[in-house]
Amino acid sequence: MNIVLRRVCAVIVLVTGAALGFWIVFGSPHHWEGALRLGRLALGLTSMGLISASAWLMFPGSPEEPGHNPAPAPGPLDV
Repeated sequence: MNIVLRRVCAVIVLVTGAALGFWIVFGSPHHWEGALRLGRLALGLTSMGLISASAWLMFPGSPEEPGHNPAPAPGPLDV
């Protein structure tokens, strides 16, 4: 997948997850009672999953990719 398209999708997923999270915190679900509380929990976990997925889309590096170096880059204090 093209990196620009991947990052655009990441921003869209991030905004969607943040909007869902803000709606859960500040919106209508505060009045949900009984079993709908579990629905609010599920929506909160979905919001967190969307935000995590956007980070994965933004930075797709994995050890299986060719040329992936697992060692961190040397810093200014490395001797």
